[in-house]
Amino acid sequence: MARTITYEGYTIQSTPHEIAGEKWRLHIRITGNDHRGVRTSNFPAQVLYTSEQEADIHGITFGQRVIDGKVEGLSVMDLKPEDRRATPRFRVQFRTTFSVSPKPEATGILLDLSAGGCRIESPLTPEPGFSLELRIHVPDIEWPLMIEGASVQWVSGHMFGLGFVRLREAERERLRQVIERLAGDEDRGD
Repeated sequence: MARTITYEGYTIQSTPHEIAGEKWRLHIRITGNDHRGVRTSNFPAQVLYTSEQEADIHGITFGQRVIDGKVEGLSVMDLKPEDRRATPRFRVQFRTTFSVSPKPEATGILLDLSAGGCRIESPLTPEPGFSLELRIHVPDIEWPLMIEGASVQWVSGHMFGLGFVRLREAERERLRQVIERLAGDEDRGD
């Protein structure tokens, strides 16, 4: 059993190892990407578990705690992902709807927006790595912005981050106009 998830821009891979019979030890690899390229580190944990599944579940949680800086003596600072936000991110509160097949449509509040992605708060959160369709209801715009493909980059509680991977050229232009308007509002202090 091996699981891989994406969390806060890092990849966590859990591959528990069987130790002396029926005990399992966590084995975590965390991968980040920066200007030096892809970098991976192994993170040890001495706790033993009674099943591979239990070690695997705790391994993913352990990896998330390492990334969050909550495990004393362990850090991912040398794996720091590059800042993928090549464009400014603006704080907003736009209503949004999204759908992940085969689940029904869900709603949320878009909390920040850039040309490359956004952050959403919703009672229904998709799994990291899922792809979804997104509609952003921007005030003073007649119909919602349509993002055909957005990839879930991370999930934390009721919030998740999306990277825009597929949108039509007309929608890209509409998004650019919204971003320009937000930048203008910020410059004026609105």
